Amino acid sequence: MKRPVIGITVKAIPAREAQDKRDTARSYVAEVERAGGQARLIAPNEDLRSVMKKIDGLLLSGGGDVNPNFFGARPDGSEPADNARDRMEIAAARMAVRHTMPVLAICRGIQVLNVALGGDLIQDIPRVDCGERKHLNHRDPQNTLSHAIRIEPGSLLARLLRAQRPKVNSRHHQAVGPRLAKGLLVTARSTDGIIEAVEMNGGRPVLGVQFHPENLVAKYPRYGVIFKWLAAQARRYRRLNDKS
Repeated sequence: MKRPVIGITVKAIPAREAQDKRDTARSYVAEVERAGGQARLIAPNEDLRSVMKKIDGLLLSGGGDVNPNFFGARPDGSEPADNARDRMEIAAARMAVRHTMPVLAICRGIQVLNVALGGDLIQDIPRVDCGERKHLNHRDPQNTLSHAIRIEPGSLLARLLRAQRPKVNSRHHQAVGPRLAKGLLVTARSTDGIIEAVEMNGGRPVLGVQFHPENLVAKYPRYGVIFKWLAAQARRYRRLNDKS
């Protein structure tokens, strides 16, 4: 069987600025292909319906802020958004979930996933009242293990990482908000209450993580299992849909 094709969302890149568009998602491409998948970048200017018919799994990648208009809010700490990318990724997430296509959503991706399915976002974490708890540094520019997360026992992420309180990297100032999309389950949080992982109920192949496993694999190989899960689920999806 051919390698399953994993679509990786990226921002629009003018041809004059990128001789090799794969460079814009190098770490995602590397881990998808190391896990046994075939990477296929998806940019906002493409025919999304056509592209979705040719892939077996979807990776919603990291990036900038989501426009608060897409979750019915006014700007409150959000940075300038890429509306074309927002629209493309929201549509792709909805199509993938509708067709039970495997989805891995990373950092911005977990936020897009929640918005696409009807949830909202925290637009700027430092503005949120944590009560007696202190905010962690969620905007660490280094790809180091920044803070621990608490994973729900028995969840997909717990089974994959074989841990309940692993440390992760962290470089974001937005997060999944208090309005969790219907069908999603929170399966990990940081100690200050920020949502760090979501899954879809019913055992559907959807996993969202707020951290960046693609930047951890080189130093901490166990995080590669997340991409192996995506590739395995995409292979199964391909087989069930009789794609040659």
